[in-house]
Amino acid sequence: MNRAADITGAAVRQKRLTSILFNVCVGQFIVGLDQRALLVALPTLTVTFSTSLTTIQWVLLIYDLLLIGTVITVGRLGDLFGRRRFYASGFLVFVLSSALCGFAQTAGQIILFRGLQALGGAMISANGRAIASIAFPASERGKAMGFASMAFHVGFLTGPTLGGFLIYTIGWHWIFFIILPIGMWGAFLALKLLEESKEDVKGTSVDLPGAILLMLTCSLFIFAMNEIPHVGWRDPLVSGMLTLSALALALFVFVELRSAMPILSFSLFRIRLFTTSMLSLVFITSTQSAISFLMPFYLQDVLRFSPTQMGWIIIANSVVIVMVAPLAGWLSDRMGSRLLCTIGSGIIVIGQYFIASLSIDASIPRIILPLLLIGFGWAIFNSPNQSAIMGSVPRDKLGTASGMNTTTARTGGAMGVALSATLFTYGLAAAGMTRAQIESPQSWSDSPEIFVHSFNHTVHIVNFFTILSVLFSAVRGRRHE
Repeated sequence: MNRAADITGAAVRQKRLTSILFNVCVGQFIVGLDQRALLVALPTLTVTFSTSLTTIQWVLLIYDLLLIGTVITVGRLGDLFGRRRFYASGFLVFVLSSALCGFAQTAGQIILFRGLQALGGAMISANGRAIASIAFPASERGKAMGFASMAFHVGFLTGPTLGGFLIYTIGWHWIFFIILPIGMWGAFLALKLLEESKEDVKGTSVDLPGAILLMLTCSLFIFAMNEIPHVGWRDPLVSGMLTLSALALALFVFVELRSAMPILSFSLFRIRLFTTSMLSLVFITSTQSAISFLMPFYLQDVLRFSPTQMGWIIIANSVVIVMVAPLAGWLSDRMGSRLLCTIGSGIIVIGQYFIASLSIDASIPRIILPLLLIGFGWAIFNSPNQSAIMGSVPRDKLGTASGMNTTTARTGGAMGVALSATLFTYGLAAAGMTRAQIESPQSWSDSPEIFVHSFNHTVHIVNFFTILSVLFSAVRGRRHE
């Protein structure tokens, strides 16, 4: 009798966990889908709204600025006032803003509504991982993070193809409208399946000054990083934004150390596993973004590949991630994160070494194999690292930790693009190219040897940061239950 009851109880529990994980995966999927589908729509939006590329890039930039600026805050608010509430609300905000984007009549409107969409994306990203971390025991947390990572990359892979099809057949509006049924379904599942979880803290209040200063710190820094590839480090605007970001950071630290209920508790950084996992993440994402930034130029301007060929090559590593991420998460539940993250980041070092030795006439297999290796390494690293981050912090800081995971990854990505662009252009200048030639992709095609030489040196240099990720992975603390 008791055995039958135990079996029934275990089956009910497993069904509940599967439902929770599925709902979290829906959130990760639509965030990844939207992020990639919009990329293929930028040329169409530029023509539709009769605007410039400089203006239309804000459709992407405003999302990053506000997502990074708010994700820690909404994660903390979820900890305090209810993760289910903020997660379900995130779906509704994402759906509403997607509908508004689809009905936008001007570039200014779509930029404004994308800012609102970023808030919904932040609420989904921060609270979804926190909900999964609470629902799953430590022995299964890695598996949950692995499936969440897989769902994001499925959306990431689907986005360009689906976006291109929708634009070609029924119009650009539908890259936003396609989100509506998925998002409403996600909100319905969240409200139906999830139990509310929040921390019982007396005297709970919102640290509004800290939230504003954190948003300014992150947004100003990311804006400056975005401008560096276009205008350089010495541009007055870049210098001004970096200075203001540093001042906002100093004020943020001052305010948080004196706050009774801070947005970001600096005590988290005294947790060795948490800190080393974050450092591993920021270094590895900086090199990953550097490769992602430079590779399309190499494929298009040196090897003269078509956009279709280029697209299939670039998604090679994401295909591997989709297949391997759940397995890596499952392994991390049994082995911990240290060995897997060290091996994964080490594999990325090897893959990037082979990327850094590409020639002006490299074959498609010679390009794809290192990308597959990098994707495999990232899958082995990412799920265990996320599990380590979420498992190392107290329960009442899970939303904060999840938000910091997103902020750290995106900040590392922005830094990697800025650094690689600087190193690459410096290499072109050192080879004798004028400023006008450096800014002209046609000049890169005319001088493929110079391009490849600078490309190779840039990748070798940024690969050093992946080596740092290997080291921090190796010295991280043991699994924290």
